[in-house]
Amino acid sequence: MKKNLIIVGLFLTSQMFAKTGIGTTAPNASAKLEIASTDKGLLIPRMTSAQRGLISLPANGLLVYQTDGVIGFYVNSGTSASPSWLRINTDWTKSGNDISFTTGNVSLSGNLAGGNSSSSNISGFAANITSISANYSITSADNGKVIQSTSASAITITIPTGLPTGFNCTVVQMGAGQVTFSGTYLNRTGFTKTASQYSVVSILHLGSNSILVTGEMSN
Repeated sequence: MKKNLIIVGLFLTSQMFAKTGIGTTAPNASAKLEIASTDKGLLIPRMTSAQRGLISLPANGLLVYQTDGVIGFYVNSGTSASPSWLRINTDWTKSGNDISFTTGNVSLSGNLAGGNSSSSNISGFAANITSISANYSITSADNGKVIQSTSASAITITIPTGLPTGFNCTVVQMGAGQVTFSGTYLNRTGFTKTASQYSVVSILHLGSNSILVTGEMSN
């Protein structure tokens, strides 16, 4: 009888203060399970993406290590009925209040929000200016650039077909030489040249090789 009471007492005590330690005899009071080691780690289940997809009713918070595709730790941030596997990645680097992305692209499906003031800015987008002094042919690499002609004599800028839809660049006649635009393009007045020194002309591709060339122009 006394032995039975001791067993019951030990059982009740273990239920009230149940903590399990692996590698330690004194697990932390706040932990249900504490694993202590100075020379080994914890290895969780490893599987392919397909095998992860076969887990039946994965619990919210379930963690696995995926060994193919984009390799890494994945946690189910959804529900058992509608799993949503989120990769716990290390691509983002945080330093103070700054974050940076180490590889790949950053895409947005919504809006990019920022400060609404005259001092707000997006860094890393420096002005890209190309200087020319002789005849020049526009390429897709000129998209978004400012092309300044420093030539003292007349030159020709050729606008080819096949530029990407939405292509745009700005041409500035900085030198005394007038710039003539060659190619098939649209212009409200039929002008083909810059008006004079310091003229600014825009080139805009609207799709289907409809290219608009407009600004401070003349013949």
